[in-house]
Amino acid sequence: MTIELRPGVRYRMPVVFGPAPGPRQKADGTMWTADETGIMQAQWMTVKYRTERASLERILPPGFELRGEPEVHVSLAYFNNLYWLAGRGYGILNVEVPAVYTGKSERIEGAFCPVLFEGIPDAIMTGREELGFPKLFAEIPKLAINHQAGTAGGEASWFDFRFFQMELQGLKETHGDKKLPGPGGAALFYKYLPRTGSSGSGGCDVAYVTTSQPLPDAEGDSSPIKFSDANFRKWTAEAGSVAWNRATFEQLPTTFHIINGLADLENLEFLGAEMIEFSAPGVAVSANVLRPVEG
Repeated sequence: MTIELRPGVRYRMPVVFGPAPGPRQKADGTMWTADETGIMQAQWMTVKYRTERASLERILPPGFELRGEPEVHVSLAYFNNLYWLAGRGYGILNVEVPAVYTGKSERIEGAFCPVLFEGIPDAIMTGREELGFPKLFAEIPKLAINHQAGTAGGEASWFDFRFFQMELQGLKETHGDKKLPGPGGAALFYKYLPRTGSSGSGGCDVAYVTTSQPLPDAEGDSSPIKFSDANFRKWTAEAGSVAWNRATFEQLPTTFHIINGLADLENLEFLGAEMIEFSAPGVAVSANVLRPVEG
């Protein structure tokens, strides 16, 4: 008797060993409860800047257009004590662009993510396949934060090549809404999976948009991370900078074109920077609200 693939349960390759454990599901195929996920801690800093409109439009998928000014919001973060990793953590480097997606029956205003780097392969496998996040691997150490000096910073690298750096100066604690920094609105991603075919002849198995926006007339907000029960602190920065260090094929054989594409988004004007720290039930960061959008 061969393996039975149960409906309503998440599987990932290799499927023959049963349901796939991860942020949104336990090994038995049932969902995590809030009591089981404990309390996670996060540090998250963001720099935003203005760039050329034409440069941003070149990386928008079909059905997308820019929303407002041509801005790039770059975030560097670190999560600690994640339940689904048995208490381990990892770093995140996230890029967002204010955008609008027009599908077959929906028009969604939000933040399009062209690429997201993470520090462990487990988070990449689950997010790429289950949520449609454009995730790639990078070595991302814990953030270097000095509250006394009012500074923070971090970096990302791969194959011993440091391709990204971020610095914040003049941090001052402030008060505001419990939300992630960024363009605001629903999270938007373009999920694409190639179809197997000789010499690329297969095209794609999957090509559609996923979002955190609830279905029309459904309850809930558009944030993929829920802060309702979070201990939350926020700082604004007087200055902030990001550096995308151009790479060669020899330095980053499979991702140099992505890093160089991000470096092409020239920083024309610094628009602001901030940092948040929060702790919340672990399930708050599971992004279990993502859904497909009919194109």
